[in-house]
Amino acid sequence: MTTIVLLLLVPLAVWRIYSRLKIVLGRTKSELWRHYATLAVMVVMLLAVAVQIFGNWIAMAALLAGALVGAFLGQRNMKLSRLENRPDGFFYTQNRKLALLVIMLFISRLIYRLFEAYLHMHNGLPLDPDFLGNPLTAWLFGLLGGFYGLYAWRLVEWRRAQKPVPRPIDIFDIK
Repeated sequence: MTTIVLLLLVPLAVWRIYSRLKIVLGRTKSELWRHYATLAVMVVMLLAVAVQIFGNWIAMAALLAGALVGAFLGQRNMKLSRLENRPDGFFYTQNRKLALLVIMLFISRLIYRLFEAYLHMHNGLPLDPDFLGNPLTAWLFGLLGGFYGLYAWRLVEWRRAQKPVPRPIDIFDIK
């Protein structure tokens, strides 16, 4: 009975994550420190996964392939993004379809791992400790890291190339 309840709750959780991400991926104020932080987190994540799977050459190749595909999709996402330089600041709206695809693929792999852990717990079997050594998992980590790493880097480049638009003078603004 518990497994049936879990199978019913997983689609609800996925839908809830998806609907929440649609809101988060809307128009966003561009702040350089966030772009640098995203870039740093993605690079550190890729390096940490590479260190963990060092020696497993199939998983390492999958990580590299995922990072390359992710970088290509990140570049494509940058071209499809709406970039705004306004008097009230810099804003960007990324393409939701590509971003949701990458994030939901990654999250679905994590949910699968949780479901696998649940089934192993009930059967009394040990869980495979080499989660990152699985080529599919390594590929998805590479995809996420490459996608958001390159996207953050391109946003930094865009911001550095822009001059702020001056605010209009308001004669009634008394300070």
